[in-house]
Amino acid sequence: MEKVETGRTRKKRNTRQKAVVYQVVLDSNDHPTAEKVYERARRELPNISLGTVYRVLKELSQEGKIKEIIVNKQSHFEGRTDFHHHFICRACGKIEDVETPLCRYTCKKVEQKGYVVEDIEYKFYGLCSKCAQKLGKE
Repeated sequence: MEKVETGRTRKKRNTRQKAVVYQVVLDSNDHPTAEKVYERARRELPNISLGTVYRVLKELSQEGKIKEIIVNKQSHFEGRTDFHHHFICRACGKIEDVETPLCRYTCKKVEQKGYVVEDIEYKFYGLCSKCAQKLGKE
């Protein structure tokens, strides 16, 4: 028996939930977790579920529209998808973007060997300036 195609076939759709979750990530400067994205998305869509947020974040990440950063086994998300680095404060957990030519230089060296680089992830760990000041380690 031949299966009839319906309009409800599984394909990636641009839903209202997806648009709101995407905008929340784009508007965030703090590399939020899925739970933080969920809290912020609920301001506009009170009925959105945490499961939907997780699914949409995964889709957006797979589509290359957002980037997932894993720190201490916890996923964080950001709208910047270009090559850049991150500094993670071990005291407060703050994640900041780091601009440095290290990434491009290393990438070129690897590509000279014939490799095709699709993604780069450098993470610097330590204390942010506020935490260093609090702990007297400036």
